[in-house]
Amino acid sequence: MSGKSVTAKYTKFGGRYFFSYVRALRGLRGAIGFFILTSVFSTLSMSGRALGQTKIRAAFGTPSLSQVVFPLGVQSGMFSRHGLSVEPIYVAGRSINLLISGDVQFGFSGGPQTVLARLSGADLMTIAGLNRPGQMVAAHPSIKSPQDLIGKKVGIGIFGTTADYGMRLALRKFNLRANRDVTFVSVGDVPGRIAAVTSGTVQAVILSSYDKHFLEQHNLRMLTDTDDIDFMASGIMVTESYARANRETVMRLLRGVVDTIRLIKTEPKRTTELLGKIYRETDQAFLARRYQTLLGIYPDYPIVSPGAIQSIIDLLKEDGRIKDSPPAQSYLDMNYLRAVEKERVGK
Repeated sequence: MSGKSVTAKYTKFGGRYFFSYVRALRGLRGAIGFFILTSVFSTLSMSGRALGQTKIRAAFGTPSLSQVVFPLGVQSGMFSRHGLSVEPIYVAGRSINLLISGDVQFGFSGGPQTVLARLSGADLMTIAGLNRPGQMVAAHPSIKSPQDLIGKKVGIGIFGTTADYGMRLALRKFNLRANRDVTFVSVGDVPGRIAAVTSGTVQAVILSSYDKHFLEQHNLRMLTDTDDIDFMASGIMVTESYARANRETVMRLLRGVVDTIRLIKTEPKRTTELLGKIYRETDQAFLARRYQTLLGIYPDYPIVSPGAIQSIIDLLKEDGRIKDSPPAQSYLDMNYLRAVEKERVGK
């Protein structure tokens, strides 16, 4: 994908590009509505202070807490303290396209997309991430059990993404299969999924299990989650060519990520205030619940295990998407993050 075709998906604003996401989120509460607008304003406000710093762009594919470390790291100054001026960009499910085109230098992406892209020749490498899918099946109130979904429609994001495989993994716990027992329908990102299930267009959707507040807000029922499954749903990606040529920038980004995680765990008041700014939320009880959820998401050093990649490979083989794959370890390079961990020992 060329740089031109990528940036055409954005709205020009103040010399920057940001994804046209705001309109779709109106009516879904301030928790996520105007999320990317806040990120853009924070970046613009930092531009004067960032003179002399290395400027990079970092994409994230969901407004969920599982990928909030990029905008949170910017808002808190954790990246700038390491000499980086980071522009966080929301691109629903398309971080890999931006990485390959060179429009961004780092990006959050789902495990299945990364495996498929690498097998197709992309030189992507995972340098940090989460070892659990962090997905839940949220159903219409009329659905009382997973078996009630037989013969029904369920909503996902884009086919082949984490949302797709998260739904497959969740339903397999009850011996339900896509296109055999349940029809999968692509209904878009989080706002589209919630609109689809509340209107009855589909009977259940896949959402981040870190966003359980949506259940109460929209009178939905959680049928199951994937928190007990070894599967990398979200990882920080970089191209190998960029990492080789810019090792210190990679190290700086990961130092900022680790510092952001430390901020989350040691400064609850400040973190909660920043979450309110990022999500444009003022309900303190709601923000307190969000913060408690965020506490449980990230380990101190988000090192991805080969097993979390192997389960993706196995699922892609089972679905006929791939025939063979190199070892799971070949998709990972945890050396950068382990080096950061070594730096921090004793601190």
